[in-house]
Amino acid sequence: ELRGVGPEEVFDETARAELQAASLAALEESHRDLDRQIKALGPVNLAALGDQQELEERLSTQRRQQDDLDQAARDLRQAIGKINATSREKFLETFEKVNEKFQEVFPQLLENGHALLRLAEGEDPLEAGVEILAQPAGKKLKHISLLSGGEQALTAIALLLAIFMVKPSPFCLLDEVDAPLDESNIMRFLRV
Repeated sequence: ELRGVGPEEVFDETARAELQAASLAALEESHRDLDRQIKALGPVNLAALGDQQELEERLSTQRRQQDDLDQAARDLRQAIGKINATSREKFLETFEKVNEKFQEVFPQLLENGHALLRLAEGEDPLEAGVEILAQPAGKKLKHISLLSGGEQALTAIALLLAIFMVKPSPFCLLDEVDAPLDESNIMRFLRV
């Protein structure tokens, strides 16, 4: 009745033969049982097939978009990995060059002194801190924070000059850089 077709179009020959062989009472009981089940389902939503197709299309579109996003995320992670590897390599290369120049310039500012740069151990170079160690003449190798004001200023100037020797800048303004320096240190600064 729902499809508007006869039993010969709904049932194949085997199913029709089974129906004809069944007793009328059994068929009526089956019919009543099926009718109760259909009524228990409630009204038929005739738009359900269209809704299902629309939802399947939306689901298919969203799955394609999800796949695109997953691929983009993988590509982005790969690009970040390459950038980090290149950055790490360039940073370490530049760090070594600056450290060499720092060790050359420092003794010119603090005669007979020695200084070096070092990365905090056990950390990723891109995340690690940089330690500045200096040894003015006649003193032990110390962290820059343990030096006097003049020694700290000269160490900082030596580091700045070392950086400029590796990566030059068109100009640099140093304001009051000589303020903590005594006369002999100012003369060495001016010579450098």
